[in-house]
Amino acid sequence: MTAANVVHGQAYDTLTLTWVNCGAAPSRIVSNLYDTSETLVSSVAGVSSGNGYYYAPHTLPGSAQWLVNRWWATINANTYARSQFVEVQEMRV
Repeated sequence: MTAANVVHGQAYDTLTLTWVNCGAAPSRIVSNLYDTSETLVSSVAGVSSGNGYYYAPHTLPGSAQWLVNRWWATINANTYARSQFVEVQEMRV
């Protein structure tokens, strides 16, 4: 794993994940979070912030764990996917 493929967040925080798309705009774009057993934890439709930038706010689970964020975008009848790891860290004082 490289650092660029890992996003870190605190338990219960809202983590805003992003997709950048140059060129044609997707007709459908969604961001999904899966746990280690491939169970869907959260699914959010991507929101355009203009110029090919999309974001999806996910509320993270309350326990420390690893998740996979998988974006799915449909552009001109083709489906594109992008994945990254999300490390949920427990809040400690």
